Amino acid sequence: MQSTDTKPKVEQIQLLPGESFRLLRWHDNVHDVEAVGPDGKIHPFTGAGNEWHYHSQMELTLVTKGSGTRFVGDDITHFKAVDLVLIGPDLPHYWHGLHDSSGYAIQFDFETEHPFWQLQETQVLRELWKDAQRGIHFTGNAVSEIAKLIRRMPLSNGLGRFSLFMQILDLLITMPAGSRKVISSKTFIPPTSQSTYRGIQKAINFVFQNFQEELYLSDILKEAGMSKATFERQFKKHAGKSFTSFLTEVRLNFASRKLIETDLTIGEIAFASGFNNLSHFNHKFAEVHKQAPGVFRKKMKSS
Repeated sequence: MQSTDTKPKVEQIQLLPGESFRLLRWHDNVHDVEAVGPDGKIHPFTGAGNEWHYHSQMELTLVTKGSGTRFVGDDITHFKAVDLVLIGPDLPHYWHGLHDSSGYAIQFDFETEHPFWQLQETQVLRELWKDAQRGIHFTGNAVSEIAKLIRRMPLSNGLGRFSLFMQILDLLITMPAGSRKVISSKTFIPPTSQSTYRGIQKAINFVFQNFQEELYLSDILKEAGMSKATFERQFKKHAGKSFTSFLTEVRLNFASRKLIETDLTIGEIAFASGFNNLSHFNHKFAEVHKQAPGVFRKKMKSS
């Protein structure tokens, strides 16, 4: 039996000396990745792009060759190069089936108190940062211009590379509204400015690590450090939906990936996803995907 363990992993991102953002590239798959230092030196390492993971940094990913299935938050989409996506902090994501491919990723962390935001010119970026909490997919003519700038980055250093990065951000915010599409629902990212963020984030992380098991609200409340009434009110405020709906979506997201990636039976996937009743799983799956699990699997595997 194939493994069903794809709980989101936390990726720890370390910047190299002399850089304020990290530039990555790959030439075949998102497991074998290179970090390109500001001095042009190459630092190979094992990437996490082919695993369900998240990190505190934002990430702009450009796929220049290849095709596969992109998972961002609760969204599942088939894609092919050229594909440009901006992922917000702590938003779970991964690329499935991205073999014989190439691309780049820029990872950066300009959190709320970062000196970056003291510059008046950066204020126009705040809306982009907000939308990125749900992930943004970019299309249109500007994508090819951004791709050219990203390809120049490994050959640049210092202020030259930083200037290219600023040009990229400028192109992202000046794109027509029709060329920017928010990817995920508000499931995964509560606003960091809220005082209850830590408690809600602990609850979300607890779900990510334990959704395959039977979960009790008392355990969730203990993680969040809140009363039942406060937790239910604050969770819906931050996540845009009830905790029960969030948990169901996480489990269905996992089940969707297993339907695509494995040959496990629908019953095995249902129970491995945390559902203890097959008919309930089938009902919830059809409610979200507008089709039965078996139909979904057949369509996704044949596309």
